[in-house]
Order: sequence, then C-alpha cells, then structure tokens
Amino acid sequence: MRGFLKESTRAKVRFALGPFSLPKPQARLVGLGCILLAGVLLGSMGQAAGAQKPYLAHFIAQYLEQHCSSGFAAAVGASFSSAMLMQMLVVFLGLSCAGTPFLICVPLLRGISIGCIGAFLYGSMGMRGLLANLILFWIPEVMQAVFLLILVNAALDTSWPLFRACFSSQEFDGIRAKADACLRCFVYTSLGMLAAALLEGALSAIFAPVLLP
Repeated sequence: MRGFLKESTRAKVRFALGPFSLPKPQARLVGLGCILLAGVLLGSMGQAAGAQKPYLAHFIAQYLEQHCSSGFAAAVGASFSSAMLMQMLVVFLGLSCAGTPFLICVPLLRGISIGCIGAFLYGSMGMRGLLANLILFWIPEVMQAVFLLILVNAALDTSWPLFRACFSSQEFDGIRAKADACLRCFVYTSLGMLAAALLEGALSAIFAPVLLP
C-alpha cells in the first residue's frame, strides 16, 4: 500500500511537470536580473526600517566601519568572504534536486543587501553618502552581482533536471555534464569575485578615509 501511494505521488508530480522546462539561459539571466533589481528596491526601503529599528542601522554601521576603516586587506577579506559564502550556497543548491526555488531567491537577497547599504549611506549622510556608495560599492557590487547571476543561471541548469529526474522515469544522461559545467562556472565566477573584491579593497583604501571619516 505504501509503495502504491509513493508511486501515485510520483505520477501526480510527473503529470504536474508535464512538458514544462526552464526558459532559455538568456531569458533566465534577464529574469534573474529583474529579481535582483526588485531586491535592490526592497532593500532601499530599509532606510525607514532602520529608523524604526536601531539595531538594523547599528549592524550596517558596524559593517561599514569594519569594511572600510581597517585597510585594504580587511576590505578585500570582508568582501570576498561574504561573496564566497553566497557562491558556495548557490553550488550546494545547484547540486540539490530541491534547490530550484531557493536559487531564484538568491538574487533577491543579494539585491536587498545592496539596497540596504545604499539606503543607509544616503539616509545618514545625504548626497555625500550617495557619492560614497557610488564610488566605493557600486562598481564592485555590480561586478559581483553579475558573476552571481551567471552562477545561479548555471546552477538552475543543474538543479531543475535533477528535480525532474527524481519524479520521472526518463533518464537524463546530461546531468553529469551539467554538474561539471556548474562547478567550472563556480571556479570562473569565484575568480571574478576575487577581482571585484580587490577592486573594492583598493577603492576603500583610497577613498574611504575621505568619504567615510
């Protein structure tokens, strides 16, 4: 009886999936970029939230102080370590059959963090904070966001076939190749993250003492 119910559940999932497939990679990148921008918009609303919840503003202030007032190495370390945590999370989800819905949320979370920092700088320092955000963070953050979207796109290419393989009698011979491509993409995008972190560290070492005294 238990085996019959299990097979019945699998049949229902196969029927629900039907011929559905992910959009093409280019279309997925556009969609992920829109999700990222939506996250930036939501994070920008954190200015009001920070005014109502002082611990949020305190957390962002501590992050900025540790990130920009401790020299080049500290800024690079903070930027690269946070980026690599997100990278490893994306790879873990990409190699999981249940990772697809969570992968879609990753650009949203990244956008929220970008928006929160920008809103805090503008809310606390006005136009000077906006200028500091543009010079110190926007170029490296945009670089890291692009590399993250590329990796999320590759991870979706792996996670979705794994999900379908769990509920389908069809064998997907290309899963191993997709997983290999995802891991290669992880290596390449991690190098890009390191380059962005080095740039952010250089900008922080040069401009942070002037823009964020």
